[in-house]
Amino acid sequence: MFLRNKACVFSEKALKIELSPIERIMERVTSETINLAGGSPDPEVIPVQEIKHAFEEVVAEWGASAFFYPGAGGLEELRKQIRSYASYLGVAGGDVAVTSGAQHALTLLCASLLSGEAFAHENPTFVEGMNPFLFYGGLSLPIRVDQNGLVVEELEARVKSNKPKLVYTVPLCHNPTGVNMSEQRRKKLVELAEKFDFFVVEDDPYRPISEKQPTPLYNFSQERVIYVGSLSKALAPGLRIGFIITKNQELLQRVKALEQMDFSTSTSNQLLASRLLKKGVVTQRLQALREHYKQKMRILVESLKRHQIPLVFEPQGGFFALIDAKKHAEQVAHEALKKGVAVVPAKPFYFDGTGQTHLRISVGPVPKQKIDEGVWILSKVLKR
Repeated sequence: MFLRNKACVFSEKALKIELSPIERIMERVTSETINLAGGSPDPEVIPVQEIKHAFEEVVAEWGASAFFYPGAGGLEELRKQIRSYASYLGVAGGDVAVTSGAQHALTLLCASLLSGEAFAHENPTFVEGMNPFLFYGGLSLPIRVDQNGLVVEELEARVKSNKPKLVYTVPLCHNPTGVNMSEQRRKKLVELAEKFDFFVVEDDPYRPISEKQPTPLYNFSQERVIYVGSLSKALAPGLRIGFIITKNQELLQRVKALEQMDFSTSTSNQLLASRLLKKGVVTQRLQALREHYKQKMRILVESLKRHQIPLVFEPQGGFFALIDAKKHAEQVAHEALKKGVAVVPAKPFYFDGTGQTHLRISVGPVPKQKIDEGVWILSKVLKR
């Protein structure tokens, strides 16, 4: 069925997807803006020179072949390096499919596994990560989050009447709350997946830069959990290197088949990422990255408390914190942007109609020395 307007024709599925609040805000961010909105890593820690040298080596070795079409599933050289990298991060073994970032991985998994079936997810959750679930799935089952992550007792109650095919979770450095799912809940979630026959999609992009390293959900069950990772936070998001790890060969073959529709990540970027992983450029810098973002989050939390801006949850790491503006967040974000500070209204991260007064704050791209100034300006806006 198609829905018509005067100008064009769109599918019902296409109309489920809106431009995210992050994109809407980022369209208005300038070089002068204190960017507490973006989810990109800090430009200060992207290894530009190492990337440049590795790219020169790739071109010298591979020549024109570095710019051929990529094969479905990713180059074997990169898949081998990702398996080694994942093992370094403490992720259990499995086969790998290379994707154009974690978002592409989620899209391929939803296209492979969902055709109108119900799915469950944290509430709030990463709004852009939800798009492929909304596009391919049916009934959305939002499950509350607290300081210890997804409330699995609530999930258990919901699945008894509406069994989901997939559960989507960001269990480490959750976006947008910054909380970590407890070990007990991780085990319980996998037990529920086995009991009620659903799969868990573990979106884990912040593990490389997180000081805390809880056991991946995937390690509790390689049969029920599908692992999604990325090099965006540890290396550079523009390279678009993500990956799926699974022991389900049928799923892996289906993902590879679907990748024929878009050819995945460029060959040259895959060769570049493979070389950087092999040379140890990524793993050698992880401890410094963890300390860098830990310091930035500490500055943010201390500044929010000093300026008496209430946190909804105490962030445990990663990029994000959720605050309560105690007034309409859209208006606050609009006024803050006029004063030179970008923050994201968090209502679209909620799928139960709540969150109207919440704002997502990010320490990702903002210079460390600008965080307190940004919070101070935001506090002035909130007091008006």
